[in-house]
Amino acid sequence: MSKGINLATEGHIVTLYYPVDVNGLAAAESPVVVCMKNYAHATIIVSIGADGGIAASTILVHAIDKQPTATAHAAIAFRYYRYETSQIAANGDVRGSLTWAVAATGIVPVATTTPCMYVIELDADELPQGYYGFRLAIGDPAAACVESAIAILTGPRYADRNLTELSLYT
Repeated sequence: MSKGINLATEGHIVTLYYPVDVNGLAAAESPVVVCMKNYAHATIIVSIGADGGIAASTILVHAIDKQPTATAHAAIAFRYYRYETSQIAANGDVRGSLTWAVAATGIVPVATTTPCMYVIELDADELPQGYYGFRLAIGDPAAACVESAIAILTGPRYADRNLTELSLYT
């Protein structure tokens, strides 16, 4: 019987945004560029607090062409799940259905009073030809809204090595 995956040793966790009020960010890209050339998959988790105005925000994934300079980027389509994450409601961690986000618009979070998460699934081979990684961009919701984001890289190409230095460029 499988005991599951130990993310600290079989994957790599990268902070894209520390918890921050994204009001006023003006579609700021994360300063962190994640290189996927040594990983097969990235799970990106965006956590959003319940506050007014979150529906006006956008979440985009940009493919990045070079490391570490990232001279060009392109918004890409991606698949995601939406989770309701209320700690007091029944079924407070229910996963929604798999949805595809359009590259140009990304995700426009649902207006709600319940905190939520968006779990984005991205395979390295879904990046456009010549692009090696990604950067997340969260748009200004025009109201107070606390968000955070992490990426979990899995399927390392060189599982016997510590790839920390090969996966992150800031």
